[in-house]
Amino acid sequence: MSGLRTLWRRFWAPEAPPVFPREATWVTLVTTGLMLLDAYDALGLAREEPESFVLYFVILLLALFVLVRRPPRDYGLTLGRWRAGLALTALTWIVGAGLILYSVRHDPTMPAYYRPWWSPTYPGWVLLDMVGWEFLFRGALLFAYARAFGPGPALVLQMVPFALLHIGKPALETYSTLLGGLWFGIMAWRSRSVVYPILGHWFIGWFVAWAAVHLGGG
Repeated sequence: MSGLRTLWRRFWAPEAPPVFPREATWVTLVTTGLMLLDAYDALGLAREEPESFVLYFVILLLALFVLVRRPPRDYGLTLGRWRAGLALTALTWIVGAGLILYSVRHDPTMPAYYRPWWSPTYPGWVLLDMVGWEFLFRGALLFAYARAFGPGPALVLQMVPFALLHIGKPALETYSTLLGGLWFGIMAWRSRSVVYPILGHWFIGWFVAWAAVHLGGG
């Protein structure tokens, strides 16, 4: 082992070898790997929502327990500051509903994209999906990065892959993830919980499909 350390230091000479924060490094590697598996439909499930739940919540939670040994509450699996969380959730629903109603009426790509998704069971599928997505971004990434780099950089860093995973959806929605990703991160950090971003994102996820069918025109 000492020989490997010596070789590592010589490789970087005369600069100091880079330091990799253990938790942040493992979280980055695991979450990136899971996102790649999701992109290539590694589980071969009929719907994307169960795959997101299994990859981004079940497998990620197990990986964090094995590799990092932190309790789930350290990644936001707690009610946290519930008063603040509920207030932020209510605000998200109100503002989100207004923005969605505007977008489906003024951007024809929104109803065209989301109309086929709607069904009476769709809100349930969306909840399953958002548990996975929010645990990955506002649970694992946000809290691990906050411990390594501070909350400010963590809020920005967790937003980047979140925005990139929206490529392929309507352009207006994809651009909105720059602010949306930051906002969901603020919700999680302020409440110290991933529960409230899940609820906020869940409402937006199903309401846009409902609005596309009932209010989108065309």
